[in-house]
Amino acid sequence: MPRASAEFEEDGPPAKIARFAPWLIAAGAFVLYALIAILRYERRETMSWDLGIFTEAVRDYAHFQAPMVGIRGERMDLLGDHWHPILMLLGPFFRVFPTPVTLLVAQSVLLALAAVPLTRTAIDFLGRYQGYAIGIAYGLSWGVVQAANFDFHEVAFAVPAIAFSLCAYIRRDYRRTILWALPLLFVKEDLALLVPIIIAIVLVRTRYSGRIVTQGAVLASGVALGVLTTSLLVKVVIPHFNPNGVYEYWNEGGCLNPQLHTGVGKLFTCVPRQFINGIGVKERTVLMTLLPVAFVALRSPLVLLAVPALVARFVNVMPSYWGTDFHYSVVPMVVVFAAAIHGLILIKESRERAAEAAASAADLEADAAAPEAADAPVASPPQQSWLRTIGDAQLRHGAVVMLGIAVALTQSFPLNDLWQHETWFPSARAKAIKRAEALVPSGVTVETTVAMLPALAARTDALWIGNSNIIVPPDYEAFDIDRSGWAGEPSPLDFVLARHPGYDYQQVFADPADNVYVFKRTD
Repeated sequence: MPRASAEFEEDGPPAKIARFAPWLIAAGAFVLYALIAILRYERRETMSWDLGIFTEAVRDYAHFQAPMVGIRGERMDLLGDHWHPILMLLGPFFRVFPTPVTLLVAQSVLLALAAVPLTRTAIDFLGRYQGYAIGIAYGLSWGVVQAANFDFHEVAFAVPAIAFSLCAYIRRDYRRTILWALPLLFVKEDLALLVPIIIAIVLVRTRYSGRIVTQGAVLASGVALGVLTTSLLVKVVIPHFNPNGVYEYWNEGGCLNPQLHTGVGKLFTCVPRQFINGIGVKERTVLMTLLPVAFVALRSPLVLLAVPALVARFVNVMPSYWGTDFHYSVVPMVVVFAAAIHGLILIKESRERAAEAAASAADLEADAAAPEAADAPVASPPQQSWLRTIGDAQLRHGAVVMLGIAVALTQSFPLNDLWQHETWFPSARAKAIKRAEALVPSGVTVETTVAMLPALAARTDALWIGNSNIIVPPDYEAFDIDRSGWAGEPSPLDFVLARHPGYDYQQVFADPADNVYVFKRTD
């Protein structure tokens, strides 16, 4: 087991402060994440339909119903979109606090909670100040902040699970390593891949130490079983809940789409082409993923757990997955922080073993030396390799460098928005949208735009105005023209009537200055 820092051999004030430090760092991170998310929601600057979708799903769970989400499509069970039954855990909280803010607060708690095991493990094995620096660096890291800023997503549940699992692995607590990994089976179909792999690395360390061929076979089996688990979810479980009996996202896989009937030979040429398409953006994403940990994660084999998420994104034909936007980097980010801590511990252990070996050798030479050799010249120590020199620098300064990088990168990512005046005060448009939302009664069906989706999804049967498959015209239309798909009709009423010919609607709210309108069906 890794050796704990000598700072904690006595139960003095530093040790007592260090016990609370991980929770204080997590609390600070939670405040930042919650501010970013809630202020964006209050400004009605929702970035996609995702917050509305998950709000509607969790509302159904709160009332012990299947997550039938009209925003995603009529008769759409959300478990037929992605596999995320873990969202049921938010149902009781939403029942008490029926607002999208409940989801944003929950996500902020989950993202911040990962700071606790990361900080605690770093403190215990690297020292107080290094632990504090790494914990704060995680809290400020761009990948986590981007996830907090981009609405709500189920992947937030994976972040503390991965952090607790990998930190337990570092501590050689293998039972907790596996137990913390198991929830990933219920977070999302692609994350289920990691569970057999984590179990495999535990088996390699505990049962097959020193047997290289067997270790490789076990790891390969873990990867294969992970692929099989994800395939089962994608090809059997999700289509079972999907109204069309399909997995909706095969088209994003390009030539991996089974409907294209691509031959095995073509896959070997097609998939690499997809992978290198946009290679500059993808290279930048890899560098930006390793930069917050000053590349120390490369010192640990745990960094390989970030590879599946990155490969899945880079093979995807949709460019939105390749870069540093949105929430896609949060899983690799928590993995590289755990790997960086492990890497520093491995460097520390290596130096300690070398020091002990040198001391033992010196003692043996001293005992064997003749008295007359006392005045003999002392041989100079062997020159260190460049890799060892870098390791020494990483061990001494790595944590501080991580903190410095994290602080510097805040200027390029959403934390910088907290310094802007407009972040804290909703615009006239946001106020108009809120007035429009208030005029839509609870329990009705309403077709609306992205900005209004979350608030209305919490208390109505909301539909997204961008969907073309709405069969039954809704009771209300509430929209801001700028994001409605308005095609230049003479008036907002004409726009509504064009969407639902043969039905009558009456205007109940209009703010022409901000292009916000509400119409009620009257026929």
